[in-house]
Amino acid sequence: MDFLRVTLSAFTVCTMSFVAVPRAEGKRVVLMAMPFTSHTKYQTNVARQMVKRGHQVWLTMPDFLVAKGVLDTTDINVIEYAAPMGNIEEQLMHGFRDNYFRYERDDWDSLASLHVQFCHEMLTNETFFNTVRNLKPDFFVFDNLPMLKMLTIIPYRLGLKFAFVGSAFEGVSQRIPFSPAYTPVPMFPFNHHMTFTERLQNVLVYILFILKDPYVNKDPVARYAPDMPHVSLDLLVASAEIWLVEFDHILDYPRPSMPNVKLIGGTATGPTKPLPPKVKSFMDGAQEGVVIVSFGSYVLNLPKVIEEKVFNVLQQLPFKSVFRSNVTSPNPGKILTSPWIPQNDLLGHPNTKVFVSHCGKNGQYEALYHAVPVVATPMFADQPYNAERMRVKGFADTLDLRTATEEELKAAIVRVATDPRYKKAISTASELFRIEFGVPMETAGFWLDHVMKYGGAHMRSAGHEVPYWKFLGLDVFGFIFLVLFSVLGLILCCLRLVFRRLFRRKQKTA
Repeated sequence: MDFLRVTLSAFTVCTMSFVAVPRAEGKRVVLMAMPFTSHTKYQTNVARQMVKRGHQVWLTMPDFLVAKGVLDTTDINVIEYAAPMGNIEEQLMHGFRDNYFRYERDDWDSLASLHVQFCHEMLTNETFFNTVRNLKPDFFVFDNLPMLKMLTIIPYRLGLKFAFVGSAFEGVSQRIPFSPAYTPVPMFPFNHHMTFTERLQNVLVYILFILKDPYVNKDPVARYAPDMPHVSLDLLVASAEIWLVEFDHILDYPRPSMPNVKLIGGTATGPTKPLPPKVKSFMDGAQEGVVIVSFGSYVLNLPKVIEEKVFNVLQQLPFKSVFRSNVTSPNPGKILTSPWIPQNDLLGHPNTKVFVSHCGKNGQYEALYHAVPVVATPMFADQPYNAERMRVKGFADTLDLRTATEEELKAAIVRVATDPRYKKAISTASELFRIEFGVPMETAGFWLDHVMKYGGAHMRSAGHEVPYWKFLGLDVFGFIFLVLFSVLGLILCCLRLVFRRLFRRKQKTA
């Protein structure tokens, strides 16, 4: 404990030094998030941190997301735009959420095609572009996802610098030397100790993404910014001032980085805020403990048979429950239901025992920050990967919500809630995370402020200034192979001539 106090003191001093650094003068900043509820949520946290640092901030949001009214945009200006393709997050769920319940594979092709179309619509929307231009912004911040890379053409047209904040650790775009042998692609439920078959799949996916980026149109800069000097999108993206990546080595696995790629943990989490009175009363009165159940903002209506299974289990538990769902509770005194819950604040309540979660990234970091063990029920996309990393580190048990029986689901919840090994593992990890990463949204605010004041050139390697094929040294390797092939060919020709002469001599002597 003495060591922990000393380390916490050191972290406090470090945090104070962050605050002591001169801040950038107030800038006008535009944040562009993926048009999904969960992604826009963590962007609002980053936006508020920038407001606290004296900047004027605008956050882009589609009309269908604004209409939901579930995101806190206090002190943030919202640029509302008419969603060119309608509710894209609901469209995408047909190929992921719905496929999961139909026992079908994730439809990654639809993910790529929908986002390519979304970026095309935004890049050709001159009304949106003029709205942004008329704000006279100084800086752009993009959701750090490969699906939105083409949107960097907007600040390029305006002659502005930009940064990324979000989920993607991309060795290709971020010019990070990495090894597919221990850096799993999040689309697979692999951990950092992969079998040969898993490593083979991992390497093949990396190669495919290098050869053809599925989220990018052909030569997009020439297509969407024909009046600007031509540059490849690869080099445009690599010119970002900084990448703030929501990864870490406590919840995730250790991996290499670069000076302008900061691994900061999840910006969705942080200290708790007061709960609404009704929820606070329910939580405070649950001395036996509370189970928080949420399958994310995209799964509020479960198939009837699974919905009944979950409610039956919650009725049998020796704990109360808060269940994020559109369904009315059959027993409000024991099970509180709501289509929206203050998840971070609930997980930070002292009576919370366990979190039954689909393992979205935001919820995982909230559970880690508040040291709440998890029953993981991954469904689609990166969720199986997220669940596996929690299982490997002893923070969670994993089961399939579709096939688990009531007895199995109940046993898993009780086991994770009462077995001290889970609580101890995630409590230790929570302490380490808070020591090393503090409050990620504040770290994000600091680094964005930093590059707006000083720029990011002092952190950028020469690798960010060359095409990826040159960064990989493919031209050098190609030259070496050409030389070796030529030398080998020359040797073979010489041997062939020698053997011919020897054969002729034998014929003459015979």
